[in-house]
Amino acid sequence: MPELTSGLLPGLTVAVTGATGNVGTALLRALAAAGAKEVRGLARRQPPDTDPYDGVRWYLTDLGQEESAQDLAEFLDGVDAVVHLAWALLPDRQPDVLHAVNIEGTRRVLAAAGAAGVPHVVHMSSIGAYAAGPQAHPVREDWPTTGIPSSTYSRQKSHCEQLVREFATAHPDVTVSLTRPTLVLQPDAASEIGRYFLGPLLFPAARLVPGAVAKLFPLPLPSSLHLAFVHSDDVADAITRIVDRRAPGPFNLSAPPNFDADGLAEALGVRRVPVPAVVLRTGMQAAFLAHVLQIEAGWLDMGLGVPPLDTTRARTQLEWVARHRGGDVLREFVAALGSGQGHVGPLLHPGTGPEHTPA
Repeated sequence: MPELTSGLLPGLTVAVTGATGNVGTALLRALAAAGAKEVRGLARRQPPDTDPYDGVRWYLTDLGQEESAQDLAEFLDGVDAVVHLAWALLPDRQPDVLHAVNIEGTRRVLAAAGAAGVPHVVHMSSIGAYAAGPQAHPVREDWPTTGIPSSTYSRQKSHCEQLVREFATAHPDVTVSLTRPTLVLQPDAASEIGRYFLGPLLFPAARLVPGAVAKLFPLPLPSSLHLAFVHSDDVADAITRIVDRRAPGPFNLSAPPNFDADGLAEALGVRRVPVPAVVLRTGMQAAFLAHVLQIEAGWLDMGLGVPPLDTTRARTQLEWVARHRGGDVLREFVAALGSGQGHVGPLLHPGTGPEHTPA
């Protein structure tokens, strides 16, 4: 993969919201390696004074609270770019909490960036912002970003993209960039993501059941499911290139291949049992209502509906290519999940309980 070429980063001050989460931790590593002049991090809790959190100028606030606007003004004063990563995945049962952090938090970050005159705003969106589409061929960045209506996550990602468009219209002198990655994984985030998606009942079981035993049990997957993955370090590399080049517009980020249901089972080394999507969705929703599963069935709808991503724009404008193949990303993540692996950060640490902290 080509190295960074423009040489802007050593002179830049970069602010990162959600800097202790999955992508945030990876981005701190990338910015340090690229020689950014100063990195500011925003989070709810103070991270430990260890790599990659040491050397970062920290601001502690909750974007879901109105009072965070005052902290954001200081956080963004004099920065050259802000990368907005902060996002709450849970609790699905409290949409008002998710709205406060994700929608209103994004609104506050954009307002503060406009008031501070930040010249470059990078917003972390998602494949989930896209409308349902064909699985036969990848879509480019001009595919509609109206989301999957039954998914809270997808609706909110779509809503935030609208806020970003309104910001770009109101501030034509500001470079506005978006990233739309597919599922972002890394071994360091295994415990965090496991807690989010499996919950307090299923997550311990995933750690206790040995991998060899787990492979004896078939995996129920509908034939219409298609998924792709990308490593957090590759997403961080793309964001660093966007900041380095001040590259505008949206960028799809994904690593090959795009898995169908059989490919997923093969990559995991397990047997697949074909299950109609409606049956799996009904089971997921029942488990959600019974508080066994803490994510709504809309997550499955998103996995069944969103199209694969064409990454040509990132490749040509950023010289970006994913270093990690999707199968390796998935296998390494699952192995880390089974072993209880995590990171020292407050969100990624294996001992941290599930909450609505922005990631």
